Amino acid sequence: MEPLAWTVDTLDWTSPGTRAIVDRVENGAAPGVVVLSHDAGGDRSQSVRALREYLPELLESGYRVTVPRRPHI
Repeated sequence: MEPLAWTVDTLDWTSPGTRAIVDRVENGAAPGVVVLSHDAGGDRSQSVRALREYLPELLESGYRVTVPRRPHI
């Protein structure tokens, strides 16, 4: 694994609520942004609900989900 810096931290591990997570992502959305979400450490239902809300909206707005390029070593 290689480290990858994020630019939008959802802070979903603090259980801020679905709306707060969605707002953080939508307010931070821009070309090249990397969104940090967590998938372990307890109940992630807020994270899943938020993803189901913001991802379709971002895709409809023209954003794409991509995999970062790996440097050739």
